[in-house]
Amino acid sequence: MAGVQLSPSLQLSLNNLAQTQGAYESAQGQLQTGRAVSSPTDNAIAYFQAASLTARAAQILNYNGGIDQGVSSVDTALTATTAVEGLLKQLQGVVEGAQGGSLAARTQATQQFKAIGTQLSQLVQDASYQGLNLLSSTAATLAVPLSPQSSGSIQLSGYNLVATTGGARTLFTAAAGAFDNVRAILFSNVAAGPAGSARGFSSLDTVAGTSAGTGTVAASIAKAIFSEVESRLSTAINQLQSIASSLGNVSQVLQTRSLFQQSYAASLQAGAAKLTLADLNLAAAHSQASSLRIELGLQSAALQGQIRSSILQILHSSTASSSS
Repeated sequence: MAGVQLSPSLQLSLNNLAQTQGAYESAQGQLQTGRAVSSPTDNAIAYFQAASLTARAAQILNYNGGIDQGVSSVDTALTATTAVEGLLKQLQGVVEGAQGGSLAARTQATQQFKAIGTQLSQLVQDASYQGLNLLSSTAATLAVPLSPQSSGSIQLSGYNLVATTGGARTLFTAAAGAFDNVRAILFSNVAAGPAGSARGFSSLDTVAGTSAGTGTVAASIAKAIFSEVESRLSTAINQLQSIASSLGNVSQVLQTRSLFQQSYAASLQAGAAKLTLADLNLAAAHSQASSLRIELGLQSAALQGQIRSSILQILHSSTASSSS
């Protein structure tokens, strides 16, 4: 059976119609996805450039997640230092109130001192974030990678606010720390001399402003002991404020870095979008124009078919007349 023969003009119309259909589908794809470049076949250079920028942005945001966690770790420690400072000031108030008070008042002050000291110790030991406590051990370390480069990181060594001995990264920096082995605060250590030589007073109720020989101490010695305790508490507050300042600086640096990397990733993503996103107004115009051309092409093809059919009918009628 012979195949259907198309006239050159009809063949041309159908080819043009196929091309117009392709343009229409392309415009519709852009309107549906919002992208002018969705695969390497659309524009290989733009596609792979955009893919590279997108991958870089994802990598930056991945590091940014670690930075945000680092900020949370440092901020947890910062919150705890504020609470510890409040407790130290309460201890100052207890000591000031005990001066010149009766034995009963000093006994009550002793109980308050121990209770506040216990809360201070527990608070420090509870100030952990995801298992990391920057305030209870100098061996604790926070390492926050900032970028793929090996040197791009921030490291922060921990402090020990409940150390049994003094040191640069402790709360009571003098040789005698204020806490015992179970991290309970000791009045005798707080009352120790500058060289760490404890005077032997384990509580506030053993210190009074009466004469020796009555089971207490002389007024001048008592005054010196109270002054010493207040001074060490003030020094501890100053040390705590210095620690908080250091933590605050690290937190600020990490937050600044986080904001920068969010902005950086957004710029990379915007650059990728410029390479691949479609102009929706232009795509809509192309879609409408292609749709109109398809309609006109179909009408043209149909008209050409009708004309050809009419010609064939005329020829057939003419042939039949000649035969008769």
